[in-house]
Amino acid sequence: MSHRLLLLRLVFFVSVIFISSCSFEEEKIMNEKVYKILTLEEWDNAKETGEITTNLDQQDGFIHLSTSNQLAGTLAFYFNGFDNLILLEFESVELGEELIFEEPIPKGERVGKFPHYYAKLQTNLVSKSWEINRNGFSLPKEVLLNSENFY
Repeated sequence: MSHRLLLLRLVFFVSVIFISSCSFEEEKIMNEKVYKILTLEEWDNAKETGEITTNLDQQDGFIHLSTSNQLAGTLAFYFNGFDNLILLEFESVELGEELIFEEPIPKGERVGKFPHYYAKLQTNLVSKSWEINRNGFSLPKEVLLNSENFY
């Protein structure tokens, strides 16, 4: 077998492995659940209109969501002054291609890929909801940031 043919087979094999691993990661992400945290007032408005949005979402032009690994950080950094909130769960696959995992916006200390939804988020897409109450320990900022970067 010639060196050229051997090299072509090797390149093909590596390409197949790379493409397979990329599609596995995409499939893993799309099978995840993503979450939206709302104030009680925002949830009441969403139930009235059928659309879930916040002032920050409108300002940034997309719906901010979190993975389960990012929830503790999101709660600590953006909802510190609230005792009662609504946690909504969504199936990523139901949100479709408008759900994009990308760098945090706005940029800051948080790293990793965050789920952003570039469409109107309808209340009928909620798979589960909970009212959550402040009643736990506060973790240090460094621990929260580290937990988001685990994988």
